[in-house]
Amino acid sequence: MYRTLVPALMGAALLSACANQTQTAAAPDIAPYVSTRDADRIEYAVPNHLLFATDSAEVLPTGHKILEAIAGAAKRRGTAPIEVNGYADTTGRKAYNQKLSEARAQAVASELASNGVDAARIKPQGFGESELAVPTADSVDEAKNRRVVVRIASN
Repeated sequence: MYRTLVPALMGAALLSACANQTQTAAAPDIAPYVSTRDADRIEYAVPNHLLFATDSAEVLPTGHKILEAIAGAAKRRGTAPIEVNGYADTTGRKAYNQKLSEARAQAVASELASNGVDAARIKPQGFGESELAVPTADSVDEAKNRRVVVRIASN
């Protein structure tokens, strides 16, 4: 279902956010990713299930489409710095989650670079389970915590 929705909605919803507005790039009952735009940056929060299979840092076909659109937005921002931040939930060991979040951030950074974004602009970093979007107890499988956030600063 996401594979059908995401490509069709990408241009209209993801990249057309207005100043100081948050938009979900799908119907209200389905939230594949969220973009936020303000004067200082554009931020794309993408759940891991759209980018990666469970326990993997290999970008899925759906992820290629999303990251291609984000790369386009990054290129339009000229030389602005880009942060790629990977996050995990509390399932599994902290050290493992940290390494997986780092590998996923690096995979997204590589994908952006392969889509024409200057790699020198991109700073990938993994936060593991240190910055939970939704506070949970240890070993709780919380999908909202498994995400990659791409922040593109303004020039």
